[in-house]
Amino acid sequence: MKKTIITILKALVLILIFLWIILVFVDYFQVKKGEKPVYCLKEKITEYEDGTNTTCVGLGYKTIYYNRKCLKATEFGPFFIQERQCD
Repeated sequence: MKKTIITILKALVLILIFLWIILVFVDYFQVKKGEKPVYCLKEKITEYEDGTNTTCVGLGYKTIYYNRKCLKATEFGPFFIQERQCD
């Protein structure tokens, strides 16, 4: 009985990890195509004198869109990446 429960728990954890990987790849390829991520849990817009940064937090990852005079780029990375600053 105990082995069966452990086996089921292992299978569930593996399935959850597999689904999470799929979600990350879906959003990564959306961002790579220049589109917004599908699974954006929280969006934050930071305004500056020369433009804006839009941060979208997903399930363990973050997308940052830089739309400023000094910096025009898109970053996709782990949730702990920081916004880049202009020099």
